[in-house]
Amino acid sequence: MEIIPVFFSFDRHYVLAACVALHSLLEKAAPRYQYALYIVHTDLTEKHQQRIRRTIARFPNATVTFRNASSYDTAWDKLRNKSHFSKEIFYKLTAAEMFPEYDRILFSDVDVIFTKDISSSYFMFPGEHFYFAGTRPIQENRNLPYYTKDFTREEIQTISDYEISAGYMLINLKSLREDHKQEELTAYFQKNSYRLRLPEQDCIALCCAPHIKFIPYEYVVCAFQFHEDLQTITFNPNNPELQDRKKAIGIYKEMLEKTIQLHYPGKEKPWNSPFVYKYKEWLACCKSAGQIGYYLSLQPAFILQRLKRYSIKRFIGKLKTKCHA
Repeated sequence: MEIIPVFFSFDRHYVLAACVALHSLLEKAAPRYQYALYIVHTDLTEKHQQRIRRTIARFPNATVTFRNASSYDTAWDKLRNKSHFSKEIFYKLTAAEMFPEYDRILFSDVDVIFTKDISSSYFMFPGEHFYFAGTRPIQENRNLPYYTKDFTREEIQTISDYEISAGYMLINLKSLREDHKQEELTAYFQKNSYRLRLPEQDCIALCCAPHIKFIPYEYVVCAFQFHEDLQTITFNPNNPELQDRKKAIGIYKEMLEKTIQLHYPGKEKPWNSPFVYKYKEWLACCKSAGQIGYYLSLQPAFILQRLKRYSIKRFIGKLKTKCHA
């Protein structure tokens, strides 16, 4: 059986999400391939690893291997725009060294569920020279104005032209090694950590353009995109195929119909809030993965975390009001 390697990188807070994502991937996986799954981490306990192993044990065409990346210097403490990210995003840039046994590999986030088989994406762009392949934004990138303080006009244009979602990628390890790109990527991350906004995505665009490929939109579809008003959407102006609005709306609808990976971006996730878009779909996958008991056991901690966060926000709000008084 031909092997399709896929790696994931997350911390202990995403174990439940990972179990659901991996199970949904393997449920839809083409049985003619062997899926070699890799978890790159720094803090997963043996108990966490056993839960993940049990989750995929029912699939005879899948294996899982854990690789500890604690030896890497991520410069995480210097990263100014941490948002809801964890330091594990850095390891997306280390794949060429992390997986010397492969010439190419898939990467996926775990705040996702898969609704269709992913195998065809592994075989895209045969024989072509590129470093990373991913989906480009179908909607206008509204983050770009925030870059003007720390990035040049040329850098912003490059990000706009070559940004891909780092939530699902095909990575050409062979080309990265031949051109010593991993060294450049990790050095850039560390040197520019004070200004990066979407850290790994910014690095990929600025270090690897123009050798970036775009894959079909359906490989990363965000849950909120199913609820957008098609009449008011502003499409990505840098994508030539979206210049005609009627055609763009058709492409958008087709993306929703063909969804392969359903992504839950942002701080609120379906495992910590039942109010996110497409919550029921994630919960159904959670049940199918046999993780409902685990999901329920985590809810008290999530509720406490949410109350604490909202209390802090309320306190800061009151403090600002007094300062302006």
